Amino acid sequence: MLRFVIIICFLFLKCSTNVFPSFDFNERMQQAYLNIIRLKFDDGKALLEKEKQANPSNQLPLLYLNEIDFLKAFISEEKNDFDLFTRNTNERLKQIKEENSPFYLYSRAEMMLQEVMLKVKYRDFVSASMEFRKIYKNIDKNSGLFPAFPLNKKISGFLKVLIGTVPKDYEWLVNLAGMEGSVIGGTNELINLLHETEATVYRVYKEEILFYLSNIQSSFSKNEETAISTAEMTRPYCHESLLMRYCFSNVMMKTGKNDDALHILADSSMPKNSYPFYFLLYKTGLAKLRKLDYSCEKDFQNFIIHFHGRNNIRSAYQKLSWVYLLKGDQKKYYDCIALAKKTGNDFIDEDKDATIESESGELPNVILLRARLLFDGGYYKQALTGIAGKSNNNFPRYKDQLEVSYRFARILQKMNEVDKAIVYYEQTLKNGEASKYYFAANSALLLGNIYEEKNEFSKAKNYYTKCLSLRNHEYQNSIDQKAQAGLERIKMK
Repeated sequence: MLRFVIIICFLFLKCSTNVFPSFDFNERMQQAYLNIIRLKFDDGKALLEKEKQANPSNQLPLLYLNEIDFLKAFISEEKNDFDLFTRNTNERLKQIKEENSPFYLYSRAEMMLQEVMLKVKYRDFVSASMEFRKIYKNIDKNSGLFPAFPLNKKISGFLKVLIGTVPKDYEWLVNLAGMEGSVIGGTNELINLLHETEATVYRVYKEEILFYLSNIQSSFSKNEETAISTAEMTRPYCHESLLMRYCFSNVMMKTGKNDDALHILADSSMPKNSYPFYFLLYKTGLAKLRKLDYSCEKDFQNFIIHFHGRNNIRSAYQKLSWVYLLKGDQKKYYDCIALAKKTGNDFIDEDKDATIESESGELPNVILLRARLLFDGGYYKQALTGIAGKSNNNFPRYKDQLEVSYRFARILQKMNEVDKAIVYYEQTLKNGEASKYYFAANSALLLGNIYEEKNEFSKAKNYYTKCLSLRNHEYQNSIDQKAQAGLERIKMK
């Protein structure tokens, strides 16, 4: 009888062990995650289902199913996807059980961070700032309990960058939450993580880390070579991953290497079973437009047709209207730019710019528009040729006169004639600091960059501070963020 009881107890304990919650980052989970980050959601889900059947105690499928919902909502920007993500996340946070594993608090922090990122995208800043504190506490506690767990740095590094780039007008939210951030500190943490995970099972996270780094460096580092170097690390993955195509092309377009971006974007092959990433149509159209290739018209039209999200719709109509204007069709320009205030929204800078242009009723100066596009594509000599030698009669409006001096400064700086560029930047700043246009503020920012590079940190600080003092201009948040990052860099020197 005693032997029978012992056997029954043993079988009960064995069965209990089989259903006890765990976090098993096995090969199937690694491959599932890799499929998901490459937007191959169906392939990832199939592996997660196999894992749930073979190992029902494993809680990692909850995390990776949440990753799918997050990426869909973030990329599509559709309300139904956002609502589904919110419902599922709340339920999964209830389902996930505590276990002596570094993945427990990490998983909770990751799910909450995904929710915060979507709230920020939907401009729910107050709610997002309150969640930041919870995420910070979770990952800080996890780092104390499991200091050797590398993925702690993925969240803590990214959090530091996010907090360090909060726009000036929203700093009170960060202060209220009692947190400090640092672009440099967060970036370095992510760089170290990239190296630490190379020879471990966590190497599958390389593409996600590169996604963060390439976007951070292209936005906040004044060193273009650093951003390009990181982007080059994404190149081998571009064929299989639409996210990596975005990263690579984004950095190349921001650093004036438009042809390199077009080479990747022109790869019309869609990775097998990939979730559609229609924003790449917009990027392709923009890269072509910067080369004055008017076949971009089809790319912008396809983006508008297929993308049902919130951002870049107005900007797409604006870019489409520019095509018509450059081709000499003013009627089509006006018809198209009118749609830029009837569709989408104006949350992001590009859409705000489109809205302002639509509401102004003024035609852009074609000479300056062509020069701006060529400059943005890195075709500096062509851009300079387009405006050099033109009389003042070609630029009758105040805005155009500001842009001429600004455009000369930008082109000359890129052509390594920095002293000449400084003169034009200072002229633009003097003439435009009271205006609503971005030319003066960005001139102050770029003067800060120049003097920082010259190691004249006192002058750099003055220009960054001057930049932050200019208010109510275009691209306010993004210019402020870069000026704040500049002040942070020179503090470290």
